[in-house]
Amino acid sequence: MILIATIDFLELLKYLILGMIQGITEVLPISSSGHVELFKLLLNMQIDEGLLFMILVNSGSFLVFLFVYRKDLRDMIVGFFRFIFVPKMREIDKQQFFFVLKLGIATIPAAITGFLLKDYIDQGLILYGGLFSGVGLMVTATVLLLISQNRFLSGHKEITFKDAVFIGLVQAITPLPGISRSGMTTVAAIKKDVQIDSAIRFSFLLYIPLSVGSSALLIAEIFEAGFEMPSSEYCLYYVAAFLAAIIFTVVGFRIIKPIFKTGKLRYFSFYCFGAGLLSIILFLLK
Repeated sequence: MILIATIDFLELLKYLILGMIQGITEVLPISSSGHVELFKLLLNMQIDEGLLFMILVNSGSFLVFLFVYRKDLRDMIVGFFRFIFVPKMREIDKQQFFFVLKLGIATIPAAITGFLLKDYIDQGLILYGGLFSGVGLMVTATVLLLISQNRFLSGHKEITFKDAVFIGLVQAITPLPGISRSGMTTVAAIKKDVQIDSAIRFSFLLYIPLSVGSSALLIAEIFEAGFEMPSSEYCLYYVAAFLAAIIFTVVGFRIIKPIFKTGKLRYFSFYCFGAGLLSIILFLLK
């Protein structure tokens, strides 16, 4: 009863909205980081416990990714280690082994840029969050518009090592706020003439190691700064955002393939242009 009495339901609604935004934009090619910054401006939110909040909402999306690709991950892990330790199974498992290597290659550039630029990005978000994210959203919009004329249903199904290197290099810019990771990696694969289902699968499997790495860095940063639990009502707000992120990540998965297959990326491009412009205007007005 005491907890209910201390709940600010308007604040709770704001955190629910941020969780929803994080979930659906993690899957759709419109940048989760850019939208979280935009809605923080729209909702006039100051999230002082930002690291813990980011871990929770990202974990919500991460759990959905693990569930959706649970069979793929199981087959990849089994095949990878069986290829190494059971020579007689190598012919059977070589496809899984090399696929894991391709994921590793594509992960490296973003891991390097994310690690090297993290402090600069964090400082930039503190000082120029809306401006920073707005510009990134416009970059995402431009890329989506340029690729929207491609034929998405054609192409080869297997990701080659050259494809993985190219996708990885493109992914290197995605730690910047406003740059859609899922959008950039999927578009990069399409540009290399990869068939859309394979492009989306590779893009979303790439999210898993990057999410693990970024969460590990955030957790280390929390403990280095001295971890303090937020107040009980804010724990509730964070849990609500976490659950909203799970639900709306599922929603995103249900609509992402039809978007690419029907070639409707230009609409997301127009939307990102508008969101980016709005973010910049709100920053300047603030």
